[in-house]
Amino acid sequence: MTPADPRAAPPPGPAVIVLVHYGTPELTRRCLLSLAAQESLVHGVVVVDHGPGGGLAEALAGLHPRLTVLEPGANPGFGAGCNRGADWAFEAGAEAVWFLNNDATLEGPTLGRLLDLARQQPQVALWGTPQRDGNRILGADLQASWFGRGCTPVPVALPPGCRQLAARESLSGASILVTREGWTRLGPWPEDFFLYLEDAAWCLRAHTLGLGLALVEGPVTHPRSSTIGRRSPLSIFYGVRNQLRLHRQCHPQARAARVAMALHMLQKRLFQGRFGLLGHTLRGISAGLRGQGGRDPRY
Repeated sequence: MTPADPRAAPPPGPAVIVLVHYGTPELTRRCLLSLAAQESLVHGVVVVDHGPGGGLAEALAGLHPRLTVLEPGANPGFGAGCNRGADWAFEAGAEAVWFLNNDATLEGPTLGRLLDLARQQPQVALWGTPQRDGNRILGADLQASWFGRGCTPVPVALPPGCRQLAARESLSGASILVTREGWTRLGPWPEDFFLYLEDAAWCLRAHTLGLGLALVEGPVTHPRSSTIGRRSPLSIFYGVRNQLRLHRQCHPQARAARVAMALHMLQKRLFQGRFGLLGHTLRGISAGLRGQGGRDPRY
C-alpha cells in the first residue's frame, strides 16, 4: 500500500524503517522485498522520494504491507530526507525509527533486537549494525584524530554482541536506529552536508552531549556507493567538501589545519594518478574552506 496521503497508511507498529530513495526503483524494490521477507517485527516503512523522475509509488506498490511513499519533491539531501521520514514516523506514533539505506538488504531479522536493546538501554542514543560489502564486514567508522577530541563517552554496560563506540568512532547512516526519546535528546540529522558525513556529524553531536553510541552484531548487506558510484564527480566533491566542513564544525578556529588537510587531499589525488578527479577535488576544497553547505548547483 503506498498512499499519497500519509494519514491513510495503516498503523506502522512500534517501529518505522525510513528509506531515502534516489535513482531508479530497482534497489529500493529489492530492499522492500528483503524487509517483507526477513523482518519478523511488525513495522512500517516510509520511503522518502528524492527522484529523479516520478512514479515511484506505483513502482513500489504491493511490495510491503505497511508502506508509505512521501513524494514528490526536490532532492534536499540525505539528512533532510531522514528528518522528513522520522517526523512522519513519530507523528504516526512510532516508538523508534530505523534509518536504512535503500540499497541495503537484511540477512535475517534485525529490527526487533535493535528495538529491544534500545528499550533496555535508554542512555544509548543511537544503535547501528555493521554492513557486509562483498567479502568485507564494515563496522564503526574510525574518524581522524581531530574528531571527537575532548569527548569522553560515559561507559554503558552493554550485553554480549554489542560494543560502545569510542569518541573517534561514528555509526554509518546505512543502518542507525533511534528511539523517540533519543530523537528528542539528540535532535534531527544535520542537513547542511547534503551528502556524506552527515552521519558522522550526527554521531559527533551525540558524543558532545555525552550520549552513548552502540554497534550491534548482525550485519546488513550494503554494497557501498552502489547508488552514485564510489568515485563519481558527486561523491568526490561532497566527500572532500564535507570532510573540511566537519573539521570546521569541530575546530572552527583551526583554518591552518584545514588548509593542510586540503593540500594532503590534493597531493593524494596526484600520487594516485587520478587526474580526472582533480577538478572536482579542487572545487570541493574551495567550497569546504569557504564553509559552503547544502546542495551545490554544479552537482
